[in-house]
Amino acid sequence: MNLRGANWPTSTDEEDYWQKIRTSYMVADDEVYLNTGSVGVQPRCVFEKMISILKDVERSPIRNRAKFSDAVDEGRRRLGGFINAPPEDITFTCNVTVSINMIINGLNWRPGDEILASNHEYGAIDHCLHQAERRYGVVVKRASIPPTAGSPEAILDAFETEFTLRTRLVLCSHIFTRTGLIAPIGALARLARQRGALIAVDGAHAPGMIPLDLATLECDFYGGNCHKWLCAPKGTGFLYVSPRAQELLNHVIVSWGYSREGPKRDGDGMLRINGRPFMWGIENWGTRDQAVFAAVGAAVDFQEEVGKRRILRRGRTLAAYLREGMEATGWARLLTPSRVDMSGSISAFHVSGFENLDLYTQYRITVPSERIDGAHWLRVSTHICNGFDHVDRLIEALHEQRNG
Repeated sequence: MNLRGANWPTSTDEEDYWQKIRTSYMVADDEVYLNTGSVGVQPRCVFEKMISILKDVERSPIRNRAKFSDAVDEGRRRLGGFINAPPEDITFTCNVTVSINMIINGLNWRPGDEILASNHEYGAIDHCLHQAERRYGVVVKRASIPPTAGSPEAILDAFETEFTLRTRLVLCSHIFTRTGLIAPIGALARLARQRGALIAVDGAHAPGMIPLDLATLECDFYGGNCHKWLCAPKGTGFLYVSPRAQELLNHVIVSWGYSREGPKRDGDGMLRINGRPFMWGIENWGTRDQAVFAAVGAAVDFQEEVGKRRILRRGRTLAAYLREGMEATGWARLLTPSRVDMSGSISAFHVSGFENLDLYTQYRITVPSERIDGAHWLRVSTHICNGFDHVDRLIEALHEQRNG
């Protein structure tokens, strides 16, 4: 079954180009991988960069470990250019959960302080918030956002309703993990500042899916993953902290990035610790893998060669094709907003009429699903390692499994 119609803005040359991009990825030829939203597949050049550093380190672990500290800083510099943030304000972490923990557990709290979060945060982050309630006596309030919020204003209104004089921190996902809704983070950051609160953003899905400009967003804290849509090595993420908010953070892990004299600002106003940028100090947790962070730069190079805007357009084109095909089935309900400013390369559906939903055993299609209230939630990621044929195979498999 080929669902593509004349309305799809592609050409033979365009599809030939994307086919070449697809062959750069390491996913097996017989796999239909539609789960970049959980973890991305590395392009071969990124993997080879990581392996070359791993091999070199093992040739002389102590001497070459010092040598590749510079390679990590270069990866940070490339990432900073990609997200438009000074590398001095970026800490490498292994994922967004760690980044948000560094914020929640790194700030000083007083009992009764309020954290205002959305009701769509990732489960691990909800655990972090729950512990903060028990450990610090903070109050976690929720902005109730409908799963299919129709406008950015509806999201802002949901947050504004819950602000109080005790709101110290706003926490919101940039792209909601279960529906793919893109939140109006820039406007929410302005609202938080007007109310005298800090803002922390869970940007797990943003880097590599949508163009990210942290200078424009003006958040206090922004955590992102590199191993999802940027397709960097597994266990790579970052935490950006604005210069004004850095002095508010304490070390969560105290190691060689700590100073008994505390951090100090230099003549240029930059916060430093042990002679290095403060944000580089709080990531010093002792020995860790340098190769994966150094290879982030190669992942950035790969995507910049394709182009951020072109990647965004491709993901949205495949998502629109998928949504049209799923709508035609009659048994799939779209959960992702259809507005272009609120939607990217994640498409979530409720699909009804399935007893069981196992797309991998027979079809080798990887897509997350979960049974909820008699129906199944299905989340499909359409990235530049995918094509129209992958969408066709998914919908064919769903038809067969539902009717089988």
